[in-house]
Amino acid sequence: MAARLLQDDNVERADFPIVCETCLGPNPYVRMQRFENGAECHISGRPYTKFRWCPGPGARYKATIICQEVAKAKNVCQVCLLDLEYGIPVQARDTALGIEDESLPESDVGKEFRLKEMENAGLLESSFSKAKPSDSLMKMQRTTPYYKRNAPHICSFFVKGECKRGAECPFRHEMPSTGPLAKQNIKDRYYGVNDPVADKMLNRVNAMPKVVPPEDPTITTLYVGGIAAEVQESDLKDYFYPYGEITSIKVIANRHCAFVTYAERSAAERAVDELQHKLIVRGQRCKLMWGKPQEKRAPIEGRDPAGSDMLPSGPPPTSMIPPQVAMQMGPGAGYPGGPAPPNFFNLPPGGGMYPSMDPSQAGTRAQRQDGSEAGPSAKRQRPDMGYAPGPGFGPPPGWNGGGPPGAFYGRPPWAGPGRIGGPPPGWRPPMGAPRPAAPPAAAPQPAAPQAAAQ
Repeated sequence: MAARLLQDDNVERADFPIVCETCLGPNPYVRMQRFENGAECHISGRPYTKFRWCPGPGARYKATIICQEVAKAKNVCQVCLLDLEYGIPVQARDTALGIEDESLPESDVGKEFRLKEMENAGLLESSFSKAKPSDSLMKMQRTTPYYKRNAPHICSFFVKGECKRGAECPFRHEMPSTGPLAKQNIKDRYYGVNDPVADKMLNRVNAMPKVVPPEDPTITTLYVGGIAAEVQESDLKDYFYPYGEITSIKVIANRHCAFVTYAERSAAERAVDELQHKLIVRGQRCKLMWGKPQEKRAPIEGRDPAGSDMLPSGPPPTSMIPPQVAMQMGPGAGYPGGPAPPNFFNLPPGGGMYPSMDPSQAGTRAQRQDGSEAGPSAKRQRPDMGYAPGPGFGPPPGWNGGGPPGAFYGRPPWAGPGRIGGPPPGWRPPMGAPRPAAPPAAAPQPAAPQAAAQ
């Protein structure tokens, strides 16, 4: 490193680091600390300009760990060492593209010579992005930033049970996870060998299921799920139109899905084979599946098959009868030939309508027995709700209540629940009630002629 510093022409002087969107953070206005010749590259040993910043609230400080020449040689981020174009490890990218491993020499002189040769040949630029992406690479590509990778490290004192800072501790209070992913190395990540993250991604791609076309040949509709809210029909048409004629495209924004219908079944099969597990619309990875045919709904019992909501006249359907009552009614209840069901709705027998529901009655106009109207002023008389006089049931002696003699209308004031008959002994009208009229005095009878004195 000291020999490198003596050569002022070869010292790296950068104004901004080469980092991915995830390491940079969600805030576009980042305050960085720049240290010229502040660190040594972990791969080549070169002195380089170090940058340090905080990606956002609740995240740990991040810093560059390799120089820009080494990062350009593999087209990786200076912080996480992942590919800048696809966001995946170098081993997974090289395996998908079929690139052989080209590691730098182990000696310092050999590394300097190799980097200088690549710089003169122009191989330090983004040559990996010029290669045509394969199907496996499109399946592994990360389309959105993964900010969870910027979380603080695990507190070692918490693991030992000795952390006393509590909520003020800047580290995570979680137990570390064990497994192959816990063993990661910077040089293995850069050179693309023995990388556990790359092995996991490659195994996941190989285990992805293949969408099997349905047996029904009339199904030509594809389901597209996980689309963004701003996706329009024209965006989907650009992806699906090259495979055949499209009949319709229906986007359901509130459910984040869409349905694409082709005119031919062969066109839909080609679209599924080409776009399966690699359909990315406006930076969002979408799910592609075959559409399902709409099932025909069975007619609801008690509903008009023509679509009307009016229930037919007659007994209620069996589904509306309580099970306890249906058991008492026996088999065949509610069906033709079975016993008559109970009248739960208190409908009059026969017509199934009250007189006020009959449209032929013209509102409240009364009808004579001969069928002619009695006039608009004539109203339908309400049924007699009174009590007919009978033996032991009538007004008290001498009380007529303002009605005709011998008749009583309405509920007697002395009647109570379960009481039938005349007033109890000693009953008197309440205060303010009309007193019964006193019986008229008997007219004086003419004196009978006395017998003549004998």
